[in-house]
Amino acid sequence: MGVVERRRRDDGFTLTEMMAVLVVIGILALIAIASYTGASNRAAAAACYENQRTIESAIPVYMSLNNGQKPATIDDLEPYVRTWANVTHCPADRDTTLTLDPVTLKVSCPLHPR
Repeated sequence: MGVVERRRRDDGFTLTEMMAVLVVIGILALIAIASYTGASNRAAAAACYENQRTIESAIPVYMSLNNGQKPATIDDLEPYVRTWANVTHCPADRDTTLTLDPVTLKVSCPLHPR
């Protein structure tokens, strides 16, 4: 009888144990995906805010070279921003363009308002 008992113990995992492991792995995967998505969204928002600040930092330069005149559109600032093609679009959605309010001289993004 000792041989039969030894075989039963060495057969491997039961279906219940395997299902428990799969459930735990699935939960961990969901947590990792949610965490990654949140971090990715926060990084895109931070990059968008930095792009807005970069464009706004060109406004005093534009005004000093144009006798204090305010820029009418965001495109007026293109010669004063080195990485123009990269900073005029929101990193979260490349089809979204940043805009300039000519009254307040603030650059804004529809996806990431400040």
